[in-house]
Amino acid sequence: MYDAEMKLNHQIVQFVETQLHLLLPPQTSLQSSTMMTGQNMHLVMMTILAQYLAGLKAIDCLLSKGFTAQTRGIFQTLGDDYEDIIFLSLPSQDGQLTPLHEEYLKGVAGDECHTCYSPISRCEIRNMIKRANSINHNVFQLYPKKQALQILRTHGGKQCSVEVAFMLHRHYAYKALLLTMLTAKIAGDTEIMRACLNYRAHLEMIDPKTIQLDYEAMSEGAASREFRTRFVAVK
Repeated sequence: MYDAEMKLNHQIVQFVETQLHLLLPPQTSLQSSTMMTGQNMHLVMMTILAQYLAGLKAIDCLLSKGFTAQTRGIFQTLGDDYEDIIFLSLPSQDGQLTPLHEEYLKGVAGDECHTCYSPISRCEIRNMIKRANSINHNVFQLYPKKQALQILRTHGGKQCSVEVAFMLHRHYAYKALLLTMLTAKIAGDTEIMRACLNYRAHLEMIDPKTIQLDYEAMSEGAASREFRTRFVAVK
């Protein structure tokens, strides 16, 4: 079942990874002073995107071994990385590097004095994204992370649904495609951006559920599967 269910997931991740390699300049470094001014914001975005892909691969590895419950923490970090990349795209689209972005960049650049700055809260990042007019909020939706993690939580000894984890992984892989498209836009690479748009249209045709994931339906489906399992056991 794993190979069949994860086939499309692997294809999406492989496509995104290929586009990211095309985007990345040789010997990228986050220690550059230009990072502090936001002139190369897309380099920071690409670094986080590479981290996001590593998380997808880690989840893939866990699912292949049957460790479904252990994926919850990584899904959490993927949601944070997703928000960070959208947040970092805002100055290039709005034309304004905010104090919040400067504070964020000082932290990721490893500045010696970064400990004297207040840490940026997840709430601040999410609120700025919600207020942004330059983002298509119908496309770049904020993750309902609590719902996703609740679905994968073990309740009363009941094991997590591996089918739900497969679907979540596919949806998060699709989000990686969106983030690559956004990063290419900020980097000014129209060719990669067009390739991502075409691949997104391809996914919409072959598997619409990848694009719009219904968390409530997934919860109900998992509950229904549990009920059927118990019913058969009783019979």
